[in-house]
Parts: sequence; structure tokens; C-alpha cells
Amino acid sequence: MKRRILIVEDDPSYRELLGAWLEADGYEVVLADTLEQGFVNIAAEPIPEAVLLDIHLGRKNGLLLAHWASKQKHLAHVQIIAITGDTSLRDLKGARDAGCHACLIKPFELNVLRELLANLPSHPVGQQSEIS
Repeated sequence: MKRRILIVEDDPSYRELLGAWLEADGYEVVLADTLEQGFVNIAAEPIPEAVLLDIHLGRKNGLLLAHWASKQKHLAHVQIIAITGDTSLRDLKGARDAGCHACLIKPFELNVLRELLANLPSHPVGQQSEIS
């Protein structure tokens, strides 16, 4: 069974590129272009194993999804990887505080993302790792 990855990204080119990369690597990809779609798709069966979450979704803060998901017991195993084009420490701290497991700054190397996804737990866990 393919691992399911949810991409919540409002930039259509970036969303499609990430989706194509991950599908080529053998993942099942679900795409969402709004925060609202992200909320629907993270809770839909089968629940994704990871979420690539853009922090800045237009005027909305994508970290609302991460914060909410971190408080849902049935989503405890979902690894949330924040992505942002902002290099400020504000986004990194915000991602950590919202319960994200990692934060990647755009543009990032595909190999960095591959490594993060390759290290996904093979089964649900209730404990979150730190953002480095």
C-alpha cells in the first residue's frame, strides 16, 4: 500500500510540482489549495501519513491546521512538515509551536524532503519529534 501524503499549498505550480515529485517517488498524493480543503483532507479516510503544509495560504495561516491536528488523538501519527518562503525565525518558531515535525524553507532540495519522508514512522505514534 502506498504511503499517503497531503499537500496543502496555494501556489498551483508549486503544488503540482511537489505532487508530481512525490507520485514519481511512489507516494499517493492528495492535493489541497486552501486551508479549508486541508482540514477536510487531513481527516478523510485513509488519513495521510504526512502533510506538507504551506504556512502562508493567502491571507490565512496554514499553521491553524497543524495546531488543530496536533490536538486530535486520531491524527497523532500524522507528521506535519511546514513549508515556507519566509526565512524569518518567526515562521520556524510558529511551526514548532503549532506541532509541526519539521519546517522546510522554499526552495528546498527534493532530497531533503525525501529524507524526511523516508524517516516517517512505520506505525502511528503519539509523540512528536522536535523541529531542528
